[in-house]
Amino acid sequence: MGYSKVMYSLPVRAVTLLAGGVLATGGALEWGTVALVAGIGLVVVAIVLTLKMQQAMRENSLFMLEAVKNGDYSFKLNTNGVSAYERIMQDTLNRFGELMGKQKLQMEQQEQFFWQILSNVTTGVVVLDESMKIILSNPVASTLLHVPALTTLQQLERHGSDIPDVLRNLGGGSRVQLDYFTTTGDVHLLVKASEMWLGEKRVKILAISDIKNELDAKELETWIRLTRVLTHEIMNSVSPIVSLSETFLRREDVKNSSLSEGIQAIHETSAGLISFVNNYRIISTLQKPKPEPFCLIDIVKPIEGLNLIPKNIKFQYHIEPPELIIYADPNLIRQVLMNIVKNAIQAIDNNAEGRIYLKAFASADDHVFVYISNNGPVIPKNEAEEIFVPFFTTKRDGNGVGLSLSRQIMKMSGGSISLLDAGYNGWNTTFLLEFE
Repeated sequence: MGYSKVMYSLPVRAVTLLAGGVLATGGALEWGTVALVAGIGLVVVAIVLTLKMQQAMRENSLFMLEAVKNGDYSFKLNTNGVSAYERIMQDTLNRFGELMGKQKLQMEQQEQFFWQILSNVTTGVVVLDESMKIILSNPVASTLLHVPALTTLQQLERHGSDIPDVLRNLGGGSRVQLDYFTTTGDVHLLVKASEMWLGEKRVKILAISDIKNELDAKELETWIRLTRVLTHEIMNSVSPIVSLSETFLRREDVKNSSLSEGIQAIHETSAGLISFVNNYRIISTLQKPKPEPFCLIDIVKPIEGLNLIPKNIKFQYHIEPPELIIYADPNLIRQVLMNIVKNAIQAIDNNAEGRIYLKAFASADDHVFVYISNNGPVIPKNEAEEIFVPFFTTKRDGNGVGLSLSRQIMKMSGGSISLLDAGYNGWNTTFLLEFE
């Protein structure tokens, strides 16, 4: 866009104005009326040309400003048929447009780059404006908060009516822990808030981290340390008792004496205690997993053929797809499944229509979920909270090792195990194994 007419150029306008001035002056002095009128006419033409030039410049400037306002930097002003001064101005505006276009392209590339980073980090990020509306959230935030697509804080009311208000009132530099339950188990999130200015607007940035694994790992580590200390102290105290009682039982003066029965009781009790402690040693001396890819069905299907499951209990499974692959130590995962199945069998007991059902599938993000359900009695809530604690058992002949050991195996395998609420999908008891 520009002034293509030569008569708009500065030399033409200058010559026209000069000639008009000379003729008008000469006509007024001695050349007569014709020269005066002609001179005045040329002056008017020069003024009109100048006004048209200014109008064209104004139109070009408005066009450029409108293009900049709309983010369009592809404009190109015509530099043909204009004066040298005007050409400098046009070239400057064109150069400005090119630089702004390059800057815009660079900013778009940077936005894509930062969005790719936000989409691949393990921390959820949510940005709120001053009215607490979400102006940005990465996919991880939706995953951690268990919503399909996070567009408003009101969506979080499904996990607790107070959660949206807690996040709205969270000040910069503050943090809060969110704890709630979903169909896939307990959720423990740490939310940190920070504030900054974005242009002329103040925004709040929420950084969301999953601390469930961290909490589980610390709790598990605490129990392992406690187990090591207890077994060490008990073994040091009881082993001499076993040895001494056995020695006394072999003495002739003790045999068939009144002391024999008491010493025998001491020996059997202490020997039983050592055996009891040895069972707990496996929690703190579990072998390191040797992960490898394997088909889940290869360790599930053989369970059907074991004499482990009584005839009154029906064991079924559904794995989708049938060749579902898990990357873990197959021997250890088999042990976890067997522990859960054994617990189910003991819970069902003599129920004439006992059922155990295993369902497994992979999610869109390649997490594998294995649900193991049974129709035995519902586990009381107070017991459900302690079920993975080492040594905790409600069975007369139980040792409280099976589920705590299963939890440690899953943790070492990069996964988790949890007990879902009673009634999940119509089952009284459901354990969930999740492999990341």
